[in-house]
Amino acid sequence: MKTQMAPLSSEGSTIILMLLTLLFVASACQATDAPASTQAPLGVPATTQARTQDASTARASTPAPTAASTARASTPVPTAASAQPAVIFGPGSFNFTKSAAGLAELSGYEATLTLSFNGTLDAHSHKWSKTYVMLTTTKPAARQLTIAKTGDVSDPSQVFMAEANGAAYERRAESACIANVIVADNSLAKRFEPARFVASVIGADAAGSETMNGAAANHYKFDERALGLAGSAKSQGELWVAANGGYLVKYVLTTKGGADYFGEGTEGTLLWDYELTHVNQPVTINLPEDCPAGLVNAPLLPGAANVLRMPGVLTFDTSTSLADAAAFYQKQIPALGWQVAGEPVINETAVLLEFTQGDQTMTVIMTPDQGVTSVQIVLAR
Repeated sequence: MKTQMAPLSSEGSTIILMLLTLLFVASACQATDAPASTQAPLGVPATTQARTQDASTARASTPAPTAASTARASTPVPTAASAQPAVIFGPGSFNFTKSAAGLAELSGYEATLTLSFNGTLDAHSHKWSKTYVMLTTTKPAARQLTIAKTGDVSDPSQVFMAEANGAAYERRAESACIANVIVADNSLAKRFEPARFVASVIGADAAGSETMNGAAANHYKFDERALGLAGSAKSQGELWVAANGGYLVKYVLTTKGGADYFGEGTEGTLLWDYELTHVNQPVTINLPEDCPAGLVNAPLLPGAANVLRMPGVLTFDTSTSLADAAAFYQKQIPALGWQVAGEPVINETAVLLEFTQGDQTMTVIMTPDQGVTSVQIVLAR
């Protein structure tokens, strides 16, 4: 099926809070067969809570991050010391704390985030990369996320996730594609928007204006001070923010550290590379062929009861007579752009109607029972 598409993420949290939240969500999803690799990227930098509390008093806007450690599946998150001096942030005047700002106003885009690490773990070479690509459109509303991993990762499985036609799709490696009803608080936009993973910047220096990825953008540069990491790592970063719309166009950050930053036994360089392209341009979303159909987009009959909606299936009961129900769908479904397929079956004991649209078929099955008409509408790809 093809659908045409239309600044440290402290938008509500800093990156560690985002990391912890996503790890929690991912573990909850795993209990229902969600892929383990839909976790937040491991190896992201962290500052301490005490540091950011000091910074929020001095510089105003960034919520406090929390220090955390993770299993060393990729690169460990640095561990907080029990006491920290007041953090010193960058000397510039630009603060970047809402990394997903402006995205909701775009009709479509492609966002790509690549995290890569090159260094050592317990004196052995350790190298990995993870690339997150999010395609988004608003008319019709749809998203697609792919996660590709290479190198020393605990789970190398490639991941496909999507939201289209009211359904949430998921496929890991070569396993079957599954579909569920989208849960608003568990949407791809909230869990995996790539911009939400990048680190907040406090005190970046202006570096002029230029065109980046086709957009007029303001350019800024920063180092480890703007990340609250002075004394624990060395960083060099740049970011570009759209002059119109305020959305993040590009973000590049290289951080070199050792045990004080990554954790005991680990040293090396972590690279973040984020880009936003195809802004307000058509983007194509392709579901794997084995993905189930989405939610059934068909009207309910008056007085519908016991309504059940699942990907590919809509069922309910109604007091509408069999003949009137048949006439209703013979009129309403073609009005939605579906074509009648074959001769309808309509008699006193059952109704069978079939319609097609592109690579999809819609079948309406209705049967009467003691004054109640049971309706089942099945959507298939």
